[in-house]
Amino acid sequence: MATHLRKLAVTTAAAGIAFYAPVVLIPTASADGNAANLDRIVAQAYTQFQHGCTPTEPAQFQRIVWDDPHGPTGRGGSGRIIDTAPGLGGPFQVYWNLGGGPFPGAQKIVPAQPQGYWDIIFEFC
Repeated sequence: MATHLRKLAVTTAAAGIAFYAPVVLIPTASADGNAANLDRIVAQAYTQFQHGCTPTEPAQFQRIVWDDPHGPTGRGGSGRIIDTAPGLGGPFQVYWNLGGGPFPGAQKIVPAQPQGYWDIIFEFC
């Protein structure tokens, strides 16, 4: 049997035929960012960002209303920031990426867990 397999290997190699072992693809440990603390991350980024927009009127973050009733995913989401001051806050988007550069228009880039970054776009100011 072993002699037969050696002959087969030599014959197929001489003929230019290649046999490939099956490839097993193992998914990465995390296919996206951890959205568990995304409310807090967006709130902190908003407070810093809004201070630059209205330095004489400080942000008074109240809550986030996500467009998706289930909240953000590990890829991000969009919603509206509600501020106690009626003229502040507004719509935003947040995207998760692995660090190949910020999402176009991102004003805040925050490290994500376990890897990557949250790119936040505030649609106001």
